Amino acid sequence: MRQTDTRPTGSAKSPAAKQAGTTGEPGGAGAVDGLDDQVALSPGQLAGQVYAFLYNKTVGLVLILLAGLLGLLGAILPQMPASARADAQATEQWLEQVRPVFGGWTGILRTLGAFNMFTSVPFLVVMGLLAASILACTAHRLPVIWRAARHPRTRVTARFFDRARLRSRFTAPVSAEDAFEIVCADARRHHLRVIVDERGPGRNAYLDHNHWAPFGTVFAHLAFVVVMVGFVVSSMTGFRDQQFALTVGHPKDVGHGTALTVQANSFQDTYYEDGSPKDYVADLTLLDAGRQVASQQVRVNTPLSYHGVMFHQSYFGVSAVMRVVDASGAEVLHDGVALEWTTSDKIFNYGHTTLPDGTVMYVVEAASGQVGTGIEPGQVRVELYQGDATTPSAQAVLDQGTPGTVGDYTLTFEREQQFTGLIVRRDPGAPIVWVGFGLLAIGTCMTMFFRHRRIWVRVTEGDDGALVQLASPDRRDFGFSAFFTDMAVRLSGRMTQHAERTDADA
Repeated sequence: MRQTDTRPTGSAKSPAAKQAGTTGEPGGAGAVDGLDDQVALSPGQLAGQVYAFLYNKTVGLVLILLAGLLGLLGAILPQMPASARADAQATEQWLEQVRPVFGGWTGILRTLGAFNMFTSVPFLVVMGLLAASILACTAHRLPVIWRAARHPRTRVTARFFDRARLRSRFTAPVSAEDAFEIVCADARRHHLRVIVDERGPGRNAYLDHNHWAPFGTVFAHLAFVVVMVGFVVSSMTGFRDQQFALTVGHPKDVGHGTALTVQANSFQDTYYEDGSPKDYVADLTLLDAGRQVASQQVRVNTPLSYHGVMFHQSYFGVSAVMRVVDASGAEVLHDGVALEWTTSDKIFNYGHTTLPDGTVMYVVEAASGQVGTGIEPGQVRVELYQGDATTPSAQAVLDQGTPGTVGDYTLTFEREQQFTGLIVRRDPGAPIVWVGFGLLAIGTCMTMFFRHRRIWVRVTEGDDGALVQLASPDRRDFGFSAFFTDMAVRLSGRMTQHAERTDADA
């Protein structure tokens, strides 16, 4: 395109100025390099560029791949329990457990958020960008879908009727006007929308069915965004404690910002003849700020639910009930320590808990059937660790019911008692996720089972009667092909019958 120079004529430089290479303006620096014409982007232009970036298909594909990769890493790598993330010391203990597997990479993976992938900054950023990309693509496509639904293209060329995927033509012994009326009446009878195009040649109509079906893709895209929002809400505001060991008869605070306390009144486990577990059930009582609010027998598929907090039966075992008294004579612990871990050589079972001053107490017993371990039946070995130390500051073997001094504490191994292992979780994003699944179901049904069907019709006068042409560019499938063929046969038959009745009346 030819451009017109719109610079003011008064800005022309004198020959002397041209020879000197100056601009005649403050700060002039010689020949124009193109930077003088650049203008800072307005907020609207910047927003437009961001919008164009987000609805780019390549960007969307890259974000989908990144989200899939991060999700795969989160599924493969061990994820730190919420209870460990809330306490610095518990975090270090958990990292020490996985350090033998990852070695020097442990700290790097921790910094990158690989051990809490679904709440890490990289994952949330990628998911946020993916949600924004999906919304941008939907917003970009929505006007096109709206125009196609409300104001479809009704005029086509003559070549369209010769090249469309589905096409049919026949001559009927009726006038073009009668043939066109029969076509429109038949379409309405079969619940097709009819839009008449008054422009020639001949008489033209656009027929379609389920013209709102393309909006199913909008519902499906929004569903993915809603589901992602639900997962993020659960990750950021909910919690999931997969190893909540509760010793029978010893209440335990749920924590995580709640005032809930749960107690196992009893636990029963039954087995099949081959020794595999048949059923295990815990009788739980739940208190909120000291007030009983629920009581229920909990099985694997029968959780206890209270104000969005769920208690699922998960596993069970034996705990050592310990009483710990400090140097001043104050009782600092009276609870069961679940012996839920087994050493790699299968010789010892052990568990641990943290005392109020930060001392970590490990309780160890010989595994079933193991002898010569230094721990006899009815005994446990207690080891105390300070800070990040890898060797115990004090340890001793305790007989059941006999107090013993270990470090600055007096410890008593009272007895063994069953514990029930629960999964405790609060999932505030679950209703949002269900809404997303509902939108996905609606969008899928609209797209798969209520497809948009389009047919263009042209009726013209011929030497032997009306020439009726039907055509559709939609892809072939058994259902629509059969409907299209039946429609052509049906119209031809009705026009023939109409001609016969007209001749009879005459």
